[in-house]
Amino acid sequence: GRTMAEVDLNVGLIGFGFAGQTFHAPLIRATPGLRLAAVGSSDAARVAAALGESVVVHPTRDLPTAPDIDIVVIATPNEFHFPLALAALKAGRHVVVDKPFALNAEEASTLVEAAAAAGRVLSVFHNRRWDSDFLTLAKLLRDGTVGRPVELQSAFDRFRPTVRARWREGAGPGAGLWWDLGPHLVDQAVALFGAPDAISLDAAMLRDGAQSTDWFVATLRYGGAGAPDAAGEEGEGGAGAGAGGTPARSPMRVVLRASVLS
Repeated sequence: GRTMAEVDLNVGLIGFGFAGQTFHAPLIRATPGLRLAAVGSSDAARVAAALGESVVVHPTRDLPTAPDIDIVVIATPNEFHFPLALAALKAGRHVVVDKPFALNAEEASTLVEAAAAAGRVLSVFHNRRWDSDFLTLAKLLRDGTVGRPVELQSAFDRFRPTVRARWREGAGPGAGLWWDLGPHLVDQAVALFGAPDAISLDAAMLRDGAQSTDWFVATLRYGGAGAPDAAGEEGEGGAGAGAGGTPARSPMRVVLRASVLS
């Protein structure tokens, strides 16, 4: 088989909207060992204008099985992540899926199993793991500079009072701010502290004409009932007040928020 030392890996990018054109195509082209060989898009003229005639354009549904493609990168509307990733894995391609990885746990598990069966790499694109503020915070926590954390608040604030005609703000599966910015915020929290013991979500549609979530607050709880706390001991009590009225301990909380009216 081929190795990166012998030849660049051919990448097929599915989707050439904002994410595909702004993030994925430039990163693929700037990465040694990768060659952007093909794009799956319904707008061949737009792809040619941005990337030149050397990049082959396929219909979106055909790119997972296109010949001579080693890696498929999926940057489509969220509802198509699962079927396209599954098709690419079954065709023997390595796959990178833009966040969110899938729309439910069943889809995610199916993709993981398909990657294992095919012996292929399956990864999620989480570019905000490399933001300088996040890397600085991770280093401060790793070095013990801030002591034992008990609460972290992280937010994305935007001022976009008018609902725009685009799939991210529509009513379809995977639309809305929770699916758009929630994966970034949750992934950063999990990268810092691991999986939480519990999560609660308050989400709303606040703008006139909103068709999907445009505001949310999510609270991730660590060290709750029955879970190890920072000292390695188990929390007391149950959900809410436990036996004898003892509340469940929650020594750390992560509060994640996003809004388009801030």
